[in-house]
Amino acid sequence: MTTPPTTPPPAPVFAKPQGLILVKGQKEMGDGRAVFGIWPSGYVRQITAAEFALWGAKVDYWIPSGRDDEYNQLAAYDRALRA
Repeated sequence: MTTPPTTPPPAPVFAKPQGLILVKGQKEMGDGRAVFGIWPSGYVRQITAAEFALWGAKVDYWIPSGRDDEYNQLAAYDRALRA
C-alpha cells in the first residue's frame, strides 16, 4: 500500500483572457471590492473573486475618486445583464 502525498498538488494557473481590461473603482465606490471586466467585443460584466484569483490578475485601470459616473455606468450595465 502506498502512502498518500503529504503536500497537495499546486493549484492550476490560468492566464487572463486575451484583451480583457480589468477596471476597479475606489473604496468609496459601490462596495469597494467590485472589479469589472471589459472584453474587446465590448462585453462588460463584474468579475467574480474566484476569476480574479484564478487569473492572478492585476487591475488595469482604477477609476479616479470623484468619477462616480464611470463606476455607476459599469455597475448599471452589469445589473442590466443580470436582470
